[in-house]
Amino acid sequence: MHVRQSWGHRWGLGLGLGLLLSGLGMPGFAANLEEQLDIRPFNATQGQSRDVADGWMQLGSQQAAADDLVQAIASWAEAAEIYRLLGDGQSAGRAYGSIGAALATLGRYPEAERALTLRIGTASDNDDPLGQVYGLNNLGNVYVNQGRLLEGQARFEEALQIARTTGDYQAIGLSLGNLGQVATQRGDLEVAARLLEAATNYRILASDYLGEAHSSNSLGDVYVALGRNSNAVGAYRVALRAGVEADNAPLQIRALDGLLGIYLKQDDLVQAKAYLDQRATLTLGAMPPDLQSALTYRWLGDYYQKAQEPELARQAYNQGLDIARELQQKSLEAEFMNRLLAL
Repeated sequence: MHVRQSWGHRWGLGLGLGLLLSGLGMPGFAANLEEQLDIRPFNATQGQSRDVADGWMQLGSQQAAADDLVQAIASWAEAAEIYRLLGDGQSAGRAYGSIGAALATLGRYPEAERALTLRIGTASDNDDPLGQVYGLNNLGNVYVNQGRLLEGQARFEEALQIARTTGDYQAIGLSLGNLGQVATQRGDLEVAARLLEAATNYRILASDYLGEAHSSNSLGDVYVALGRNSNAVGAYRVALRAGVEADNAPLQIRALDGLLGIYLKQDDLVQAKAYLDQRATLTLGAMPPDLQSALTYRWLGDYYQKAQEPELARQAYNQGLDIARELQQKSLEAEFMNRLLAL
């Protein structure tokens, strides 16, 4: 495949990454959207080329699943170039979306913004409203992650408007959920609660378990901030159930932490112990012990302290302290030291 220009030059990546990607044969992107869309497709060997592009997309997904985002970006960009030359704008748009999301995860926001702008423009030109919705939501998150809340909110509102025309429950739920996150960050908690309640309902209708767990956990946090603990318990329980359905341990752990915080504060040790056992099952088997293992020992120590079993609390805090020191988590290490001194 012919390389027009290195990825590093086109996208302004750091020198090391730019050299790595150009060495892999990274295809270049056009300088702007109009130029990108005006290039004519090749007519020869279209079927074979499409198979190659699909292979690059699959490889990129595998690399992303293995947390190798740099290589995933390279693979998706290969796919995008082939799709573009074939005139398949919809598939190219999906590749741009994957690239943009990966760049955002890496904190490379200007490059992510450019990739997602391509995603949105390509989707618009190819009559792909759902592509626009997901591109706008990802772009909005890029802005929010930089503290540009008003710009992020504007993209989410545009996404919601388009999503409603499609009637797609998952797209509507995603857009509402992101608007709820912005309202939360701005301190508009009542507005955030209404948005996240609606987002959760749409995600339930879509059988979108991951989205349901995300929205419900966020809703639980807002309820806690509003002092509505009984509502928060319900939201966290929904999130926990959805996290189990999605087989997503981090989302389950987040829900369990919300429930533990409420029940320990209420001195409801029976309920707290049930959820603590679930957290221990999810986290204490990690080898070597990780941050979540240490946090479980912190919860255990807090539980035993509430249960007036100081020796068991001391053992739990010491186990957590050892892990925190091993992981060089200084702030967590200080938390354990303070808890031990308070016994």
